[in-house]
Amino acid sequence: MDISYEWKITALKQAPTLSGLSNVVTHVEFRCTGTDAGSGESAVFNGACPVPAPDSENFTALADLTEADVIGWAQANHSIESINNSIEEEISEKITPKNVEVSSEDLSWLAVSE
Repeated sequence: MDISYEWKITALKQAPTLSGLSNVVTHVEFRCTGTDAGSGESAVFNGACPVPAPDSENFTALADLTEADVIGWAQANHSIESINNSIEEEISEKITPKNVEVSSEDLSWLAVSE
């Protein structure tokens, strides 16, 4: 499979003041979407993580943060390999299902639950 991955930040939480700094991001929520180029199938991994306490020497003000900065924090707190594997497994299951319901249309004698 040839899967491309797109990370998006879906929510942030902040502390109005923390360690003498203002508007400090404390929590990140994200979504990673993988799409297989060959089949067009996609899968999503949603995650969240706390952000370590800020370092006043390397602090970036909330207004100056970029999505790339915050994605970097999320990726540093998660196993990207594990996320990618989860997405790949889900896409693989969509392409080649292993557990599809058999219907009464397939077998006339199959009782259908209501």
